[in-house]
Amino acid sequence: MSGGTTKEDVLGRVESFDQSVRSLEKRLRAVERRLSVEVPAEDVAGTVFEPQQPQVSGDVRSAIEGIDRLKAEVEELRSLIEVSIREDIDKLSDRLETALAEQDEKLMRIEDRNRITIGSIKMPVELSGIIGAVLLFITGGLIFAGRWDILRSPYFSLGLGAVLALAVLFKFYLANRKSV
Repeated sequence: MSGGTTKEDVLGRVESFDQSVRSLEKRLRAVERRLSVEVPAEDVAGTVFEPQQPQVSGDVRSAIEGIDRLKAEVEELRSLIEVSIREDIDKLSDRLETALAEQDEKLMRIEDRNRITIGSIKMPVELSGIIGAVLLFITGGLIFAGRWDILRSPYFSLGLGAVLALAVLFKFYLANRKSV
């Protein structure tokens, strides 16, 4: 059974190829007939089959040559401009990278200026806060000791104000000094 099926399949394919070949033969004959028909000269005039005669005057030729020269010069100028622009961009990017590096360095110095490191933790140091805490401890100690005469004294209040003002001025000095 399988042998008959294979034979039929091969015969079907051969017939299909035969039909394709006959179809191609018919198409070729039709093309040959079209090509063998003579066409009058007036039907060919103005078509792509008619050889065209160049009708260019000397002025037009020189204009075309001038345009070609200008195109070449434009391309040359374009390449020069691109090269100079690339160089300028490279210089500017180098300057920008340098400026960014300097700004990063300054920022890191400013951030690290008022910090102390305890182990791996960086903690901010607030000078006026530390001095305020110390003054509160002193005031608390004086209250605990019952030294109301010192606490009521105007010199004590003036002293507290002066110490806090000095702390703020010292902090201002540290923030605005120029580091070398």
